[in-house]
Amino acid sequence: MASIYQPSSGRWTVQWSAGRDRNGKTVRDSRTFTSEQEAIAHKHHVETTRHGTGKDSLSARSQAWIDDRLALGHISAKTATGHREKLTAWGNLLGDGSYKNITPADLDRAFAKLAAGETPTGRTPSPRTLNHYRSVLRAFYRAMVRKREVLHNPVDGVEPPRGLKDRTKRAPTMSELQAILDAADASQAVYGQIANIIRLGAHLGLRRGELLALRWSDVDFDTMTVSITRAATQPNGRKVFFKEPKSDAGIRRVSMLDPTADMLRAQRKRVAAWRLRAGTGWADNDLVFASPLGEVLDLEMVTKTAQRIRDAAGVGADVLPLHGTRHFNITQLHKAGVDSLTIRSRAGHADIRSTQGYVTVDDDDDRKAAEALKGALL
Repeated sequence: MASIYQPSSGRWTVQWSAGRDRNGKTVRDSRTFTSEQEAIAHKHHVETTRHGTGKDSLSARSQAWIDDRLALGHISAKTATGHREKLTAWGNLLGDGSYKNITPADLDRAFAKLAAGETPTGRTPSPRTLNHYRSVLRAFYRAMVRKREVLHNPVDGVEPPRGLKDRTKRAPTMSELQAILDAADASQAVYGQIANIIRLGAHLGLRRGELLALRWSDVDFDTMTVSITRAATQPNGRKVFFKEPKSDAGIRRVSMLDPTADMLRAQRKRVAAWRLRAGTGWADNDLVFASPLGEVLDLEMVTKTAQRIRDAAGVGADVLPLHGTRHFNITQLHKAGVDSLTIRSRAGHADIRSTQGYVTVDDDDDRKAAEALKGALL
């Protein structure tokens, strides 16, 4: 609340709380006016538009809303986790102001930041992800309208901008991927394990997080299959932890061929040698790809090392040497005539449209399409 007082000077002063300093002490702000009417108007302005803190903040109120829905069984724990991440991101973007004072203009500015990559993961979101951010916030405000805590939903009528994905990046061609692997194999002492990560990505089409979360218990040499049940993640460069795949479709089992099994057996020997050398200092995480002490690998380090290998191979900087292997794998399956549903299942996509977005159509494909019209041209 703001207060008005008239000191001996005869002028009117409005004073209000401006929050707390780093020591927890209340900080007050003030403004002086020549008339009482101006002071009253400013007091009203401060009380209706100033940012709130505590339970009135968007972060605090939205988290309480999620707690209520979870307690009532309206959402699962997995859904609650996803909603918390997105609403926390909204709170960071919109500040600690009262959720009752958020305007469509505030949301437009926040959406622009989201589209530019100000997300918990630091990645530029796709249009689909931006829509998900919008739907979660919209659901929160719908509930607040029903509870009569706000008069209207500020998300209504606000459309997210299109994702700003970098379309200049691409997957490697067959020859480029071979050059990258040759460069890595030529320096086994430095890049040996990273070469196997890239190679397994190309063989099975796994995501980076899935590759680095893979355990030996997930690899079955008898049935020649690999099970994907989790993924590694590292938000904003912090500590790596494991989580469930993006969707239920992400939990899957994919078949492998002899070259893949041979590569994994060689990797197992590498890890066994490290374990013997580390002795009691070994971290028994059962990881297929680990540090020489058995610890989980830093995701960004793996990506940057793959980029150095790409550069050493003389491959263009527009090629994605690690995530591009997933595009490469899906494209090769498509070219081989594998049906879309099988490709989607192996890729772990919930929506077939996501799978289609990974297919790269090149000049040879276009030429074959033109040749297919032979005999049908009038």
